Amino acid sequence: MAFLFKTVACLALLSVAACEYGGEEEHHGHHHSVGYSYAKFSGPVSGPAHEIHVEDKHGHGHQIDYVAKPDYVFEYGVEDPKSKVSQSRKEHRHEDELHGEYSLHQPDGKLRTVKYSSNKHSGFQAEVLIDGKPLHEEELAKLAHEAASQSAHQHQHQHQFHHQHQDEHKAYGGAEQQTYGGESSYGAEGAEEGAQEEYYH
Repeated sequence: MAFLFKTVACLALLSVAACEYGGEEEHHGHHHSVGYSYAKFSGPVSGPAHEIHVEDKHGHGHQIDYVAKPDYVFEYGVEDPKSKVSQSRKEHRHEDELHGEYSLHQPDGKLRTVKYSSNKHSGFQAEVLIDGKPLHEEELAKLAHEAASQSAHQHQHQHQFHHQHQDEHKAYGGAEQQTYGGESSYGAEGAEEGAQEEYYH
């Protein structure tokens, strides 16, 4: 028994079909670039499927599953000149051999491409290229350091904002719960509500 897998391919346009005419449309005398995206897929396996028995961890017998040879190809991308988004990725796998790459335009306008491969002999390997030129280890370490610094800065900013919001909330709640003559300004019922609010904050 063999599975029959059909190739699925789709092309999604993010705007009008003017892409067929050079990727631009005219509106009130002005030319605007048109964005689009695409996606293609074929797979995920090929060849005959083999029946296997999967034992239940709780001792309730077993289930039947099917396995087949991994064999797939996919590709997708986005081009949107208005938001300056340009990125793509493609990957194919045949049994234990995996190859792929993805690319995107960095904020500085340079094209970053990462090519990767994996197999049971050499493991996972990757190469980073900027405008087609491979990066050296020192440059890779610099990029990693910059990314880590940016992440730490964002975390610190969020932490400060959280504590500032808490302090403002406590100050506002404390003003409402001022007492007059030994009793809460809420009154008897309000005092209980004020105590509950203080507990949950």
